Amino acid sequence: MGSMTKVLTSAGLPRLVSAILATTIITAAAMLPRPAEARSCSQQGEECRDWARSKVSAQYFDRYVNRCSAETNACIARCKTGIKVFVDVFDGSGRAQQYSIDECR
Repeated sequence: MGSMTKVLTSAGLPRLVSAILATTIITAAAMLPRPAEARSCSQQGEECRDWARSKVSAQYFDRYVNRCSAETNACIARCKTGIKVFVDVFDGSGRAQQYSIDECR
């Protein structure tokens, strides 16, 4: 037991902390919605709904599907003015992710 304590209190502790931090970051990144290739607002909206179906609890499912549908309509309206992005509808910290759009439909 003494040798383990010595390892953790010397150079081993920073390595352990770094490994835990790296694992946490990789795990968190894997849980984020994946950006798709540029596509239409409708296609990105469908991907939004698919993500909600697979990741959101039943209690909040309707709320997120409705947000995806509303953002699809907002995306089409924005796209027609030249702003070609679909804005992420999922709650979370930080700024909402934006997905590039090629077609307004």
